Amino acid sequence: MPPFEKVLQQAQRAEAKGYDAIWWPCHLMGWHPQAIWRPEITPLAKMQPNADTYFDPVATIAAVGAHTTRIRLGIGVTDVIRRHPAMLAQAALTLDHITRGRVILGLGSGERLNITPYGLDFDQPVSRLEEGLVIIRRLWESGGRPVDFEGRFWRLESAVLGLGPYESRYPPIWIAAHGPRMLRLTGRYADGWLPTKMTPAEYSEKLAQIHRAAREAGRDPVAITPGMLAYVLVDEDRATVARMMEAVLVKALCLLLPAEVFIRFGYEPPFGPEASGFHAYIPARFGYAEAMAAIRKVPREVVAYFTLHGTPEDVAEQIGALAEVGLRHIVLWNITPFADPARTRASFQALDRVKELISAIA
Repeated sequence: MPPFEKVLQQAQRAEAKGYDAIWWPCHLMGWHPQAIWRPEITPLAKMQPNADTYFDPVATIAAVGAHTTRIRLGIGVTDVIRRHPAMLAQAALTLDHITRGRVILGLGSGERLNITPYGLDFDQPVSRLEEGLVIIRRLWESGGRPVDFEGRFWRLESAVLGLGPYESRYPPIWIAAHGPRMLRLTGRYADGWLPTKMTPAEYSEKLAQIHRAAREAGRDPVAITPGMLAYVLVDEDRATVARMMEAVLVKALCLLLPAEVFIRFGYEPPFGPEASGFHAYIPARFGYAEAMAAIRKVPREVVAYFTLHGTPEDVAEQIGALAEVGLRHIVLWNITPFADPARTRASFQALDRVKELISAIA
């Protein structure tokens, strides 16, 4: 979000601090309804006009890539509904050259909030992703020769992509997978896995599904990097973190979760027993009263499930438990400022401590 100079400064800071990668979301609409973006809910409303202020990640990575030298730069994640697979294939290769081989293309099936309001079809998103992955790979591996493809969603007839990778290796594709079919796609096509936060037991079971799919496709499972994107609430004081877990903007992020998570903890899901927030929730359609009613249905247990939380030592311990079952790349999305903007600087300093602790464990 603006000002862009801060984006560059944060990227250069992360590189200087020794972080391995920076990831940016690909969003038109944010996760918080504009109806609750009020000063009485969050002081951020005084500094930012709405909750839907995002730079395009492709352009952002191009600029940051020209101002950094080592750190990897990821899109976490985009989709083949808003971006045609051929254009994604070209964009990823372009970024590959700009960054000298440091870009990671993160893909998912899409979120309804970024698609339906803009007049795009959200029907069969997983099938579209699979077909898009096939197209991207075929164009990359075509050597610039014409490609024909007859699919359910796209048709290529003498389509060409002459641009090759920066060196001999194409940009890695990481998939944000949770369900069985998406996990199979990850095993068949992906170089990395980037789900959202889950328990170590869940992570282990889903990673095993990916490995089975990779072996069935004749691929080496070890070549797929197991990652995770996790919300983080961090402070040197556990009591402060406990208070932040009750914050409206923090609970609002949990509306994205599937109904079964709420049912597991014995609570009524905000959108009904069959709904998944990623596939049903469009924040811009919610008024203040309706949004607050849904947020009040988010219990503390669900916030704890969906976040890494506590002191730097607590967060490092939680990451360590995931590393024991296979995690190798953790993306720490610091949501502490959503709970208390006054703790922003301290929370990023705490994340530096988390990095140091993880590095020592590794």
